Order: sequence, then C-alpha cells, then structure tokens
Amino acid sequence: MCGFVGFSDAGTGRENARATAEHMLAAVAHRGPDGSDWLHHRGVTLAHCALTFTDPDHGTQPFVSASGATALVFNGEIYNHAELRAEVRAAGVTLRTGSDTEVLVELYELQGKRMLDRLRGMFAFALHDARTGTTVLARDPMGKKPLYYTLVPGGVAFASELTALLRHPAAPRTPNVRALADYLVFQAFCAPASAVSGVHKVRAGGCVTYERGELSETEFWRPRLAPDTRPHRGPGRREAARRFEELFRAAVARRVTSTDRRLGVLLSGGLDSSAVAAVAQQLTPGRPVPTFSAGFEDPDFDESDHALAVARHLGTEHHVVRIGGPDLAGVVESELAFADEPLADPSLLPMRLVCRAAREHVRGALTGDGADELLLGYRYFQAERAIELLLRVLPAPRLEALVQLLARRLPARSGNLPAAAALGLLAKGLRASPEHRFYLSTAPFAPGQLPRLLTPGAGAELAGHDPFAEVSRLLRGQPGLSGVQLSQLAVTTHFLRDVILTKTDRGGMRSALELRSPFLDLDLVEYGNSLPTGLKLHRFTGKYLLRRVAAGWLPPSVVRRTKLGFRAPMAALLHGELRPLLLDTLSTAALRRGGLFDPGAVRLLIDDHIGGRRDTSRKLWALLVYQLWFESLTTRPRASESPAYPALS
Repeated sequence: MCGFVGFSDAGTGRENARATAEHMLAAVAHRGPDGSDWLHHRGVTLAHCALTFTDPDHGTQPFVSASGATALVFNGEIYNHAELRAEVRAAGVTLRTGSDTEVLVELYELQGKRMLDRLRGMFAFALHDARTGTTVLARDPMGKKPLYYTLVPGGVAFASELTALLRHPAAPRTPNVRALADYLVFQAFCAPASAVSGVHKVRAGGCVTYERGELSETEFWRPRLAPDTRPHRGPGRREAARRFEELFRAAVARRVTSTDRRLGVLLSGGLDSSAVAAVAQQLTPGRPVPTFSAGFEDPDFDESDHALAVARHLGTEHHVVRIGGPDLAGVVESELAFADEPLADPSLLPMRLVCRAAREHVRGALTGDGADELLLGYRYFQAERAIELLLRVLPAPRLEALVQLLARRLPARSGNLPAAAALGLLAKGLRASPEHRFYLSTAPFAPGQLPRLLTPGAGAELAGHDPFAEVSRLLRGQPGLSGVQLSQLAVTTHFLRDVILTKTDRGGMRSALELRSPFLDLDLVEYGNSLPTGLKLHRFTGKYLLRRVAAGWLPPSVVRRTKLGFRAPMAALLHGELRPLLLDTLSTAALRRGGLFDPGAVRLLIDDHIGGRRDTSRKLWALLVYQLWFESLTTRPRASESPAYPALS
C-alpha cells in the first residue's frame, strides 16, 4: 500500500496524483498479486495491491466506509474480525462485505483511534477521515507489518516499503548516518528511524496522525513485565501451563480459521515451529498441513532431518528446500541491491529461498517466531541468568576472566550458538548494563569501533548519538526489573521487532507469502509478560511452559532438543561464491564514491578474512549489504522519471 496527502482534486493535479500512485505502487507489486486500485479521497491519494484472505470478491481496497467519510488502505489481517463484526452490526451499521477491511473502517467511524486497543492481528494501515481532515497511520503492537512515512510539501507520503516511498517526487534521498550507526550495531535500521534522513517508520504499537499540517505520534501499546522483585501471587506451574496452552491453541486457531485459504508451516524441526505445526495439524484432522524446511549442504547448519522426523510424527505434507552456496549467492546478487532497506541478518537468504518454494503451494504460512523472546529461549538468557547470580558473589573483572576461561574450554561449533559461544559473546559486554549486553556481545561493530570505520565527515554526525535511546525509552517507567527481564525487553525492542520481524515480512512478502506468528498473538504475549521469570526460564531451562505443554504433542527428543537457530554460512560464502562481489562492492573506489566508510579500515577487514587470520564475516556482511543498497539509492527513479509501468484500474 502507499499514498500521500497533496495534489489538487481536479485537472492536472489529479492526473499527477494518479501517476505518482501508480509508480509508487509498482515498487511493492510483489506484495499483492490479486489486483490493484487507487482512490483520490478529498485531497488524499490511496493505492493498494491485494493479497486476499477474506472475501476477495468484495473487500477490494482502497475501501470507503458506508458514510463515504473514511477511506482506508490496509496490509495484514484482523484475526478477530468476526467478533468485531458482531459489535459493529449491533451498533446499527449495515455491512456490505465479509472482509476484515470493512470491519476496520466502520469500527474506526464508531470508535476513532480507541478501536486500536480492540484489534487482534497483524496490520499496518493508513486511513483518511474527511470529517476532521485527519490522516492516520497505525501499526500493530509487535510491528509485524512495516509502514514508512515522510513529510512532503503540502502533506505527508507513506508506503509499506521504503522503495515505494522513495518514488514520490518529493521524497528525500540523503543517507541517515546516525541510523547507519545503529544498523552497524543492531543489524537493522531501527524504528522510528530509517536508512534515509527525513523518512521515519511508525513504531510498533504506534499511531501517527497528520492533521492541519502537523504530525503527532501516540503509542497505544508497549510490552510491560511484572517485576520479579515483587511477591508473586500468580498461577502455579500447572495452572500457568493450562492457561498458556489455552491461549496458544487459540492463537494458532485464530490464524488458521480466520481464512478459507490453505496455510502451511515453516518447520525447522525445533520446538517452536514444531509446536505450531502440531496444533495446526490438530485443527485440520484428515488433511495434512503443508510444512517446509531448509536443507543445507553444510551439516553444521542443517536441521532438515529433525524437521522430517517431526513431519512424520505429525503426519504433515512435508517439503524440503535444498540450499547450497550458489543458491544463497544467487539471492544476494538478484535481490539485495534492490532491497527495501539494508538488513544484516544473513538468515534472510535461506528464508527467501524457503518462502519462494512455499509460495508454489500456499499463500500463507505459520512460523515459530517470537517464542524465544516471549519465553526466554535464547542461550543469552541462560547466560544472563548465570551472570546475574555470579555477580552477587564475584566482582565484574574476576567474573569476566572466569567467563572467558569457560568459553575457551567448552566445545564450540560454527553452525549454532551453544553455551560456550553465548558465554564468550556475553563476556564482551559483561561490564555493561543488562539491557545493553545482548547487543554489545553480538554487534557486527561495537559503538566504539565506528569512528575508525567511518570517514571523518560521517563520524562527525554521530556526536552525542546514543544507539540505545529506544531501548531506554521502552524501559522508562518500568522500575524493579531483574537483569534477565531488562535483557528480555531490550531484545524485544530491536532484535525481535527490527531484525526478526523485518526478515519475516521481507522474506515472505517478496514472494507474496504472508507469514503468521502465533507466539506473537497479543493475548498470549500479555499473559507471558505477566508471568515471573521462573515460569519461563526455570533454573536454566528456557521455554519451560512450552516444553511442559508440548510434551503431549511431540517426541521427547524434540521437546528437550537444544536450539540451533536458522543461519547461513556467511564466512564460507564470503570466501567463496560471494568473494568477487565483496571485493568489487567494497573496493576503495566504490567506498570513496560513497564517502561514508574509510577504505583503509574496510580493506583490513577484507584482508583478515580472505587471508584466514580472523573471521570478520559478520562485519563484512553488514558492510556489503549496506553498500549494495546505497549504490542503488541514487539510481532508483522518482515518479517524474518513471519508466513504463502497468496502469491502475
């Protein structure tokens, strides 16, 4: 979807609006192959391309309310639209379609922005309320669907992807150096900033309003944890497991039964996706659920045997996507230069390949995303718990030396992140506060390394910049949290919202495959957040409640199995298939043209990696992804320079 406030309602202004809308929408055509349309609604232009799941014949967008006052474009799905439909009808509104889109626009006319608290689903939408002359941009609480916006002369422009927004003739195109610094630490451009100065993202759980020439922002939801330091009077283990199972089953059912379309499951063979697949299959007895997994040539990264065992146990219709180095390199060369915005998570590459294959069978799939953040499943949380306990008896310098010693002596592998690696990484940030430790231990570049990496001109723009400002904002007003809880909220702030969910949306929607995440159902998240840490991380066992619940659905080996993680062999790729692209894209001449990175500093990283002296692949991958995007930034056409594109109906 895309749109803008501006251009006149008549004559050449209206034609210019249509031409701009057509060109912007063409950049996101991959998100919706089921048709496209546009609307000029009293000074506001809205355009939409559809990937339909409810009432495809009548719920076409842009959608105008029965009164004619409100027009809407909307990505995602409202899973509780049947319940809300009954309320709208009870208020006297006659509904014309069976779509969730109509429910959304009519509910807004009844309740205004208060209705945001009632929505259960994944969504990003833009609506124009002609009664007040207000344009509203909103995004779901977890941030599953993206939404960018920028001020333009006479109004505001917005789009689902940055590539579409940059096609507006007045959109800015200057790289955002402060946001680039965050990217080099967090692996993503973190909301509310973007890769381009002057372009912003609506925050997860946020609402941006444009009215009378002014922008205002509110937040209708944010994650909150009950402090472990307070006496806990909540449920015991048995009651918590019962309630968790009830909410989890409801979350899966919402996503499966809210549409008549057949859905699949991205099945890694780990606990999270296996639990999702188990419940999804229980909901459709006698009809095997399509499941999809990646099979890597490198055994250190391959989980396909585990996924196959789960599929056989559940009786799903299983598909394995075989992935080798040339396949991963092909994604880089065909897509990253035209990517929406740089994302340095290498697992985007196999995600794209699996989603591309899954789209041949289904148009939507469930994932296990969010369980590790909600239920403390990452090794980092186990290490954080150990550090929290040890710091009570050991000073930080002694503990740092002990952790480094343990990390050296414990076995390590390249394809996953066992306790040794987690401890070793955490040791890097041991003297930092818990909410910073996860990022300082995993960052491609530590904040202190950036002045040497950037040119003097670019580095000067970082004066006074705090990469953890958004983490601090989210933690404000939540006193008394333990170290593990601080870490959990920090991981949610950027890693879940800006890395994992960006990868999920981009990996799927590039092939018009909608991915749905039951563990991020708002009711389930709020219940999980209300529980004490001990019911999620029991001693040193993460996802404790899920393991209890899933024991009745899955083999013990799956329930007890250590998480491997969905990764790509970047070190080998940069040595092999991607080496020519790396050397060309990060050449001295290319970096000097860009003026952002110091060619000498980058050359040292390349020489160390290619020469085998040290593995700098995470740093090089972040730089390569950014530079590929940056080089295409100035060559992307604006609406006034647009080539031929299909006209909107």
